[in-house]
Amino acid sequence: MNDPAELCERAASLVSTDPAGSYGLFSEAAEVGHPNGMFGMAELKMMGAGTPYDPKGAEELYSRAASAGHPPSMYRLGMLWTGQQGHPEDPATAFSWFLRSAEAGFPPAYPEAAGAMLYGYGTDEDPAGALAWYVRAAESGDPLSMFKAGYMLSEGIGTERDAAGAVRMFSMSAEAGVPEAMLKMSELCSDGTVEGGAKASFRWCSRAADMGFQPALFRQATMLYQGEGTARDLPRAFSIYSSLADAGEADAMFMVGRMVYDGLGTEKDEERGFELLSRAAAMGSPIALQIVEDLRRRQNTQLIRIDGS
Repeated sequence: MNDPAELCERAASLVSTDPAGSYGLFSEAAEVGHPNGMFGMAELKMMGAGTPYDPKGAEELYSRAASAGHPPSMYRLGMLWTGQQGHPEDPATAFSWFLRSAEAGFPPAYPEAAGAMLYGYGTDEDPAGALAWYVRAAESGDPLSMFKAGYMLSEGIGTERDAAGAVRMFSMSAEAGVPEAMLKMSELCSDGTVEGGAKASFRWCSRAADMGFQPALFRQATMLYQGEGTARDLPRAFSIYSSLADAGEADAMFMVGRMVYDGLGTEKDEERGFELLSRAAAMGSPIALQIVEDLRRRQNTQLIRIDGS
């Protein structure tokens, strides 16, 4: 008789090239009770690869494998009970499966258990428990969990504030490519919490901006506008602000209007600048609203003087 573990290895190697053959091998392993065989069959049923799309049949197979102690199947059941792919949502059941999978040592389940505990999804809110799972996920190499753990440590959520621990997590997350963490590192360099000063702050900000992260793009434009950590470059700042304004960013629209009104980094056009500032005010920028009102008052005063009354 073929070894079921070897059957599953061969099946996994055929998923993309011969899904039907893969399904057959997983089935052979499942027939002798091998959890990986059941899991593989379920995965292919969920994809409709090598066998008809069958989410109900997949759930049954996940359940059999989970009952046999298979952590990835527990995780998949947790995801299903969050309402994925039209499955009924049951937060308590989802959390139960996530926690069982996490406690069995399956890393993808760590942040799911953490998020449920943090926000009270299917369980009571438990920030301390959430932090413990986020830290465990971070230590297993999950970059986003590093950022979330860093945020909780920096704000004292579920624990006492731990600035050094937060910086370590933010740094790990940033190095792993999370733009939110890169932006945070930029802020920490700027305020002196992390060494490097304005130049390091601009480098971190630019790395996040290069990934298209809008808050980092806005900060990059502002640093270019102010000449902070880099040479002042008003045309480049104007270009970045303009792209963000086109995407509906109210504060960027304010900066575009201000630069056009004053002729900074672009041709001076007070009428066009006033129009853009008005648009920023309508989009919800409070500083734009204040400036528009101030400009209107100044214009009204000038009209009164011209009229002579």
